[in-house]
Amino acid sequence: MNIMFITGNREKIDRALHYFTSSQILLQPKKIPCPEIQSEDLEAIATASALYAAEQLQSPVVTSDVGFYIPALNGFPGPYAAYVEHVLDHTDILNMMAVKEERRAFYREVLCFCDGRPGHDPTVRLFSTITEGMLATTPSGTHGYNFDKIFIRKGDDKTMAHLDDSQRAIAYSGEHWKELKTFIKSNFPLS
Repeated sequence: MNIMFITGNREKIDRALHYFTSSQILLQPKKIPCPEIQSEDLEAIATASALYAAEQLQSPVVTSDVGFYIPALNGFPGPYAAYVEHVLDHTDILNMMAVKEERRAFYREVLCFCDGRPGHDPTVRLFSTITEGMLATTPSGTHGYNFDKIFIRKGDDKTMAHLDDSQRAIAYSGEHWKELKTFIKSNFPLS
């Protein structure tokens, strides 16, 4: 079965392909301009993109949306993480946290599968995962995005920015990719 993975993000592609290697499911990255709705709800964002892409391509698709959440900042930046990274850097976030005692933070990723069968109501299924951790007190590391320089994954003692691209791609929780793979194998013919 061929499925279009709607993204141009190399790290997302590497992470997805890690879980779909040696599979009868061929995940093909495809970058198309999808309107991204503004919402606090990652599921709504991923679903809107998947429905749009499936309609445009008349093909099964998967979309991914990621948020970075800091409970001490009321969940900021949440689903607006990509935009915030262009406006604020990691030191700005640490400055906001200067008077906060709680340092918990997490990445949340939502996948949306849409079967995209012409002439049928679309089958839409959501899968999500959380990668828990905490904020460092000082930035460190040279890889990844701004937030990776201040995010220490649960069980680690260094920020995610100490992992190279291939290590970081699989360091985030991948349970949602495994669940998606199981769902597709159970519900769609793979020949």
